[in-house]
Amino acid sequence: MKKRFLALLLCGAAFLTAIPAASAAFTDIPDETTAVAAASLQGLGVVSGTSGTTFDPDASLTRAQLCTMVVNALGMGDQVSVYARKTLFSDVPASSWYNGYVNLAYSQGLVNGYGDGTFGPDDAVTYGQAAAILLRMLSYSTQEIGSVWPADYTAFAASLGLSDGLSLGDNDPLTRGQTAVLLYRAMKSTVSGSGKAYYETISGVAETKEIILLDTDASYGGGSGLLMTYSMENGGDGGIEYFTQKNVQSGQLEGCAGTLLCNAAGQAIGFIPLEGGWEDVTAASATASSFTASDGSLFRVSSDTVVLSGGSVYPYSTTGYLQVNAWKGKTLRLYYGDDGAIACLSLSAGTTAASQAVVASSASLSSLAAQLQIAGQSYSVTKNGVLTDSSSIAAYDVAYYDAASGAIRLSDYRVSGYLSAASPNVAAAQTITVAGCTLQVLESAWDTLENFSLGSEVTVLLTDDGKVAAAYSPAQVKADMIGVLSQDGSSVTLTGSGLVLRAETITCDVSDQGSLVQVSQSSADTLRCASLSSPTSGTLDLTQGTLGSADLAPSCSVYEWAGDGYVYDLEGNAGTASSDFEAITWMDSLPSSSVSYYHLNTAGQVDVLLLKDVMGNCYSYGRVILYSGQDGINLGSGAMTAYNSAAALVNSDGTSSKSLCSLSLSGNRYAGIALGRHSSGNTIVTAVRTLTTAQAGRDDFFLDGDSWYVKSGGTSLPVSSQVELYLASADTWLSGEEGLAVVLAEDCDLTLYLDDASGSQVRIILAE
Repeated sequence: MKKRFLALLLCGAAFLTAIPAASAAFTDIPDETTAVAAASLQGLGVVSGTSGTTFDPDASLTRAQLCTMVVNALGMGDQVSVYARKTLFSDVPASSWYNGYVNLAYSQGLVNGYGDGTFGPDDAVTYGQAAAILLRMLSYSTQEIGSVWPADYTAFAASLGLSDGLSLGDNDPLTRGQTAVLLYRAMKSTVSGSGKAYYETISGVAETKEIILLDTDASYGGGSGLLMTYSMENGGDGGIEYFTQKNVQSGQLEGCAGTLLCNAAGQAIGFIPLEGGWEDVTAASATASSFTASDGSLFRVSSDTVVLSGGSVYPYSTTGYLQVNAWKGKTLRLYYGDDGAIACLSLSAGTTAASQAVVASSASLSSLAAQLQIAGQSYSVTKNGVLTDSSSIAAYDVAYYDAASGAIRLSDYRVSGYLSAASPNVAAAQTITVAGCTLQVLESAWDTLENFSLGSEVTVLLTDDGKVAAAYSPAQVKADMIGVLSQDGSSVTLTGSGLVLRAETITCDVSDQGSLVQVSQSSADTLRCASLSSPTSGTLDLTQGTLGSADLAPSCSVYEWAGDGYVYDLEGNAGTASSDFEAITWMDSLPSSSVSYYHLNTAGQVDVLLLKDVMGNCYSYGRVILYSGQDGINLGSGAMTAYNSAAALVNSDGTSSKSLCSLSLSGNRYAGIALGRHSSGNTIVTAVRTLTTAQAGRDDFFLDGDSWYVKSGGTSLPVSSQVELYLASADTWLSGEEGLAVVLAEDCDLTLYLDDASGSQVRIILAE
């Protein structure tokens, strides 16, 4: 059961300082340290960018500009107008924009003039000057620092760690980026004699909270533009909380743990992220007590750990690990507690979300880097959230530069359909609805979106986090949409992006419900789902990552079925996809007969695979009960009865509902059944998996890593993690590792039911 505790703090919005904050991350800061510093200061109202998305970190900084930053750091920006009424320096006229800032900083004893009545407001700031100003801001005295300027001041600043990683001479002029780092570190430093960090003493700060910042533009309870956080206090008992923002925090900080600053009204006025305390990994597989990263690293997880996903909190050991399994191939962030153990995992954090994006004009990586204005920098490349290389790039891919992770983030996610809604309007939309799916819109999409109107057919190109980056006519770019039709036929979940399409009417063959389909929007209120054809293919090489001559896309979605009916991932979760083949341990390749369907993306890579009955996890296992005659299912109407044979399954979930069964079965038996949808709307057994038997004793079972095995007939057989167990003495069905522990504690004769595929996994154990 998921845990969700919401504290919604809704108050009137206002700005703390004269400099407005912006939620968009700065896109022109490649250095992560500088990017975080600038974003934090922006969220405090201390600095602003040179535009909505640029900071210009290499530009020089003047003495007047530094005064402005320091005054805002004091939390005294609302007093500037009072100090603008006088002239203290001959070269700081009352008519200048910086007059009040310079005068206020001087009145607080933070800055000095040149001794001749001038201040030099347009002179470049040197490191020595900035060090003196910041140390005064921290209330350090000459007796503590030393009397020799600038040497003693820069040395003392270095002892506090303000200049770590910065190559600065005492008289070197500072850039905007360097100054942001120095000021940010000063605000985290302890004020002399107080025992408090400077940010705790800022005017207007009434309360601090230890949190993980999840979303800087969340909606809840009718409110929008809210800050969504997870409380790290009291062992995380605070859960999910929402705050109105007096200063809007930067999207650059999403996923960071740190200290939230609130005013007396409970509004967020700043956020100070921690340095470290977390790491990003790519999820591969998870159990109730651990998970494995894509590089093979094993992480043990305690029962107190939680998973953050979609604004909800899930206990890891019950439902949280299932969320992690559904996140395979994507980045998750681990947060560590003071004891070094994993406190929580977040499935939506770890990288900066896109605020501006470009559309690739070719498959050239160098051309793309030039479009993103990062040519000459070092960077990694991801596509659809997975690490890749230049071979995955195709024209019309969407890309943005994530400064926090130093990565170009690519996506080929697209949706084609009718534009049915836009808010507040199409030309400057914040959200639009296409094919029944409501999407957030980036400002970079406005130039192309303005060519359309409500009711138009459109193809939207999306970032890897599902935001609209551009809009084109379907005649120019068309989305080839493959997805899973829900078992009730009410929606389609697209492969890869996970976006859900809905419409008033969805036309489909009932037998396709729960299966992979090709979807298109045939009219403004109708989605059309078509069965997928089964193309021929070559050998699937699991080690080389190829299907015939085609490479597998790094983010390939892998499904399995029994040759008909519902689709599953390789672990047996209905309607979801696997992102790798780690579950297939007993062979390095699969014949073409094991591939029911594949799809190629625009780069010529296989991005969707439907395997035929490879793992066997698309079956449910237990005792199959057969029904015939009037005990079956009546598909007749009125007085015309027509009874059809049916089957049900008994296992740890109880006795299932009857499903139509036209397959030839002899008597009740232990087996596996796979389900689909019949044209009548009933479920139908699409396949039966026959099991063979073997004998074993309880001493033959052993644990290897996180997996159970049993020795039988000189062979070590893997035990399915979802094994079904029948304890005859109690007439009880059990399942999984917990059920196995109960059965092995009994002195019983054990009969194993296993399949010959998937490495002969043990599916059912009878204890008699």
